[in-house]
Amino acid sequence: MTRLQICFTFFLVVLLCASGGCRSDSADPAMPPQVPVVSVAKPDIGTIQSTITLPGDLIGYYQSTLYAKVTGYLKSISVDKGDWVKAGQVLAVIEVPELKERLGRSAANLEIARLTYDRLQNVWKSDPRLVARQDVDISYAKYKEAQAEDEELRALYSYTLITAPFDGVITARYVDPGALIHAGAQDRLISQGERTGIAAGPVVSIARVDEMRIYVYTPQNEVPFIHVGQPATVTLENGSLHYQGQVARFAHSLDLATRTMLTEIDLRNPDHKLYPGMYANVTLVLQQHTHALRIPQEAVGGAHSDRVFVVDNHRLKEVHISTGLRDGHYIEVLSGLNPNDLVVQHYAIALQPGEQVESRVVQNTAALASQY
Repeated sequence: MTRLQICFTFFLVVLLCASGGCRSDSADPAMPPQVPVVSVAKPDIGTIQSTITLPGDLIGYYQSTLYAKVTGYLKSISVDKGDWVKAGQVLAVIEVPELKERLGRSAANLEIARLTYDRLQNVWKSDPRLVARQDVDISYAKYKEAQAEDEELRALYSYTLITAPFDGVITARYVDPGALIHAGAQDRLISQGERTGIAAGPVVSIARVDEMRIYVYTPQNEVPFIHVGQPATVTLENGSLHYQGQVARFAHSLDLATRTMLTEIDLRNPDHKLYPGMYANVTLVLQQHTHALRIPQEAVGGAHSDRVFVVDNHRLKEVHISTGLRDGHYIEVLSGLNPNDLVVQHYAIALQPGEQVESRVVQNTAALASQY
């Protein structure tokens, strides 16, 4: 075969293929486009809460640091850190010898004043001409003055005993026997015309811990929702202990530096597992709506407004909704949905309104999440 014949034959073959003569009868027909499958569920009806979690400080229901009322040497102290005490129990004794001597002298002066008044009163009763009534009245006044001085010194001497003001536990001890105890902040003469203040030192600290107070500081935006009796969940930092309490009181005033309001939660502590100074997380229920129409938060999307997809007759429809409370799992729907609407559980920008879909009814994902 000549070269010209070969070229002619190749040309005929190409022409036949171009006209469809080389098409294979076994080629697969074009596949129809696949319909996307979406998970749908009806809106859930239930309770939804708005909460806030704040750091809190635990303190004893009562906490007091005890100081001496009189100056002297610590004669004895019968308690130490961790000791449980009862109200009125003597914790420490202060020795003040000069006060004891003053008390004895006061008792003697009182007795002399009493005897003088009794004698003058008896003489005046027997014969008023022997003594003037004025002298009797003056002696009576001196007797009452001596009596008042004696009672004052006895009250002062009672302060040599430091007693527990309430039932509790000793949380700190600051002194040992023999230490000089100063009464409050008093002046001591150092030299002529010069004085110096002596700061009083504490003796012990005591706390009542069968009931605790928790201090939390509520931000300004949440202050309008705070009220007495409000439920509070207290969780320790390690998350192992949970307690239920309620708001007992709040300051009704905000701190100018932080714009927060001091809020107190009372908490029973009968087993004494909570200690003053502990750190805790406090969750406050700010608002609660029952019988709310709610959907999973993953079902809501939209750049400028809240929107969801619903399936209607196997096609997607984008619906604008008005929302209320959010709790991290659910979003409350105020308007835009009906209880029987099939809501797509995961909003995605790949979905298009009017798109044909195959719906698969599932349990509400937020309901599943709330079980854990």
